[in-house]
Amino acid sequence: MAENTQAADITDNHHRYPVHQKQPKLTKMQQKFVQLYVYQDLPNYECAHRAGYKHPQEVSTQLLNHPKFRYVQDRIHELQHIQQQKYEITFEKVARDLQTIRDAALEDGSYGPAVQAELGRAKLGGLMVERKEVKYGSISQMDRSEVETRLRELIDSNQLAPVLEARVKRIKLEDDIEDIEDVEDIDDAELVEED
Repeated sequence: MAENTQAADITDNHHRYPVHQKQPKLTKMQQKFVQLYVYQDLPNYECAHRAGYKHPQEVSTQLLNHPKFRYVQDRIHELQHIQQQKYEITFEKVARDLQTIRDAALEDGSYGPAVQAELGRAKLGGLMVERKEVKYGSISQMDRSEVETRLRELIDSNQLAPVLEARVKRIKLEDDIEDIEDVEDIDDAELVEED
């Protein structure tokens, strides 16, 4: 009777008793997709496209997420694990190496590298986040006073005032010379007309 109860339990609760089935072999296109996905820095759909699939966006999503393709996903995880072991890049190892670098730098009295190593550990641990802000805008969105203020800030911060002043003086001098030549040309033309 215990056997009948166990058999009934297995049939009624089949999700609790996984059946180990032989996984299908990867097709050549699936093998190519897996290789590209693991070893190349490409988007998912590009891996599928290069593997030869006609609808790479849909296929890449299916291969990476659908339970039907668990064997493809398992192969990807297996190769990624091998890669990780090959280069031994883990959170713990990187944190330990940065700590060793920091300690060695402190012993040598090299405080700059020690600070950099400690900052690297803080970023790795998520205590610090490097934030970069990119602002999009154009000069056409500024009024005249904003443009002048920004130009003055740029000139002052880059110490360009002497260079710009020299260029302005040279341009003014060139303009004055052209004006004088124009006046001389007019005088010469008047003289020719009077003769």
